Amino acid sequence: MNLSKHLEQIVINIENTTDDIDQGLKDMISYQIYETNQIKIENSYLDLNFKEIKNALNLVDGHINKSTYSKIITGLSALFLFKSGIIIHDEIGSGTPNSNGKDTLWWKWGPAQAINVGDSLYSLSRLLIINDKNIEENEILNILNKFDKLNTNIFKSKFLELQNSEQYKINFDNIVSIYELKEIEPYLYISELFDNTNLIKSIFKIIGEINLYEMHENAFKNLLSENLNYNFSKLENEILNKKKILPIAYVFKEYENDIEHVKKLGTIYMKRMLENNDIKLLHELFYSNKISKKYTNHIQKLKTKLEKLISQNKKTNNNLSINVQSLLK
Repeated sequence: MNLSKHLEQIVINIENTTDDIDQGLKDMISYQIYETNQIKIENSYLDLNFKEIKNALNLVDGHINKSTYSKIITGLSALFLFKSGIIIHDEIGSGTPNSNGKDTLWWKWGPAQAINVGDSLYSLSRLLIINDKNIEENEILNILNKFDKLNTNIFKSKFLELQNSEQYKINFDNIVSIYELKEIEPYLYISELFDNTNLIKSIFKIIGEINLYEMHENAFKNLLSENLNYNFSKLENEILNKKKILPIAYVFKEYENDIEHVKKLGTIYMKRMLENNDIKLLHELFYSNKISKKYTNHIQKLKTKLEKLISQNKKTNNNLSINVQSLLK
């Protein structure tokens, strides 16, 4: 079964869950999560916001039995709805007017309606799990427990992220911990939907970290786009709103004992919002010395570790057929 077929199953779960809600609310939800005028999840929306779900679906193959497949698709469907709600709230907070080629929900219907849709998606994500008839009751409770723990960690990471944005000094390890809660915990939640949990968890933890580091650097680069028609993504707008992503955390760590640069960085982050010259300075600091090399080396070490882990387990598990490149798409 290919990616599009898996996505069709997720859409069926979503449609069943949203079938009885008010049509106006359903229209807003459909606008947020589906391709324009179609009941279909766009690959671009998946790539932009749900790398962990795409990675998981690339791992689903013929060796997975029917009951495990149902559990995986249900768990991923719930995560898709929950994260869609988080995205709506984040787009309001960052003031992002358009995303993925269309107006954001709050820009089209206003912040109040958008907040309500985001909240609704959280409730619907839990109902999707609770009402699944293809999974045994004890398994439903197990998934729901893990799902709620994940959500609590994501809410906690958001609080810490916002709190940290107002600080002109940072603790590097704290920054990494925040993004592990927000970006890597979903991978660990997904891994527990599979059989052979320990192996999948090890693989997914590394993939999550690779994607996190690459996503942050890509957004950091895009902030100096010379394309006048370029629309900043949610993450890019969040950086302008003083979110200290990993490349910026690396800069802070490198210059933590350099008084001159500490003052410069402090001045930048005392502002209400970063300006173009601030981004240029952060770019110069990150790319003009060994900082970017450390960052790139970390990503390469993770990829080497992932390949080694999969290669070692192939020798002891004949049913394990995992292509590293397909997982990192």
